[in-house]
Amino acid sequence: MILRNIVQHEGVKVGGHNINNLRYSDDPLLIADTEEKLQNILTTVKIESENKRLHLNAKKTECMVISKLSDMPVCNISCKGERMKKVCTFKYLGFTITPDARCDTEIQKRIALPKDTFIKMKFIFTNRNIRLSTKINTIKAYMYVHSSVWM
Repeated sequence: MILRNIVQHEGVKVGGHNINNLRYSDDPLLIADTEEKLQNILTTVKIESENKRLHLNAKKTECMVISKLSDMPVCNISCKGERMKKVCTFKYLGFTITPDARCDTEIQKRIALPKDTFIKMKFIFTNRNIRLSTKINTIKAYMYVHSSVWM
């Protein structure tokens, strides 16, 4: 109900549509292309939350600037008189967002996870008491599971 009241606020244009928030369960993400627009959205969310007897936790609220410029713009968003903590990377629903909006960090992380899991299975592949056919089936199952995740 609270985020329905920010529809009129301008965020960013994507395919001709105004996007000013992303929401998943109790994890909203407010989006704008200027500091002023973001401050207006946050202020409206704060007011609407208080009307419903809910309160934003300013200590858990973070701000991040995403830009291709080498000289990062300043962002001084505040809530309840407290300046929001500015972060360099942001994790949203398990995905790491970086200031340059590139996916390099996320790709490296996703490559490392199955690699680490595979390394942890070393004891299976080096154990002489386990038959070769079992080792091969383990590798096939491992490859099937991880190829399914990427699809």
